[in-house]
Amino acid sequence: MNTELLTLPQTPDFELHDQLGKSVRLSQFLSTGPMLLVFYRGHWCPYCRRYLSKIQRFLHRFQDYGAQVVAVGPEPPATSLMLSEQLGLEFSLLSDTRGELIDAYGTRNRFASAPSLVPHPAVIILDHEGNVRFKSIDRNYKRRTTMRTLLTRLEELSSG
Repeated sequence: MNTELLTLPQTPDFELHDQLGKSVRLSQFLSTGPMLLVFYRGHWCPYCRRYLSKIQRFLHRFQDYGAQVVAVGPEPPATSLMLSEQLGLEFSLLSDTRGELIDAYGTRNRFASAPSLVPHPAVIILDHEGNVRFKSIDRNYKRRTTMRTLLTRLEELSSG
């Protein structure tokens, strides 16, 4: 697992569609505070499903730090909506069907011999100005950043 805790260059604003097909921008999520940007492989991945469910269970704890949670996957909005409904998710799932955001954060899985949009599982924490404050990319799809680590990083960010 590659984990960084530092200030990286400000992330570019982006526009993607959520699971309801609504066009949303990064700046909309950052207006209230920090953001957890969670990259997942797809609805078909049992490890991703488990992780997104765990994020949902901790959602209120993340929100205690003013954080918005947004998950990004390579599938179309209809598939994201199905996943959201199946798992009872109360946060946005954004569709990056062209891989632009996946590439911008360096999460694309290039291990496959054929070109693929599938990202490595990853979590990026952005502050309210869009600066990357934490980045964790799990090259092993079975491993994920712990909730304890995410809460610790949010606490550090909130205490300035």
